[in-house]
Amino acid sequence: MTISKKIGRIKTQNIVLDDVFYFAEKYKADPMVLSACLMIVAKSIYLNILGPNQTADMLHLFAEGAENSMYDIHKETIY
Repeated sequence: MTISKKIGRIKTQNIVLDDVFYFAEKYKADPMVLSACLMIVAKSIYLNILGPNQTADMLHLFAEGAENSMYDIHKETIY
């Protein structure tokens, strides 16, 4: 990946994080609404990047906890 692409990606990530923090500040009185909205966005991102099978696995791991998982877990970095 070229440096210009990395810099562009960092700017995009910062804009997204700014939006998320603005949204969180707006709904800080209702943490259930905030967390539900963020989970929906995360699920959409996972579906677009990983596909339905891996997304289902990730959400299952999130709900059950990695310690009690029926899966053999390996940490990996996704670029």
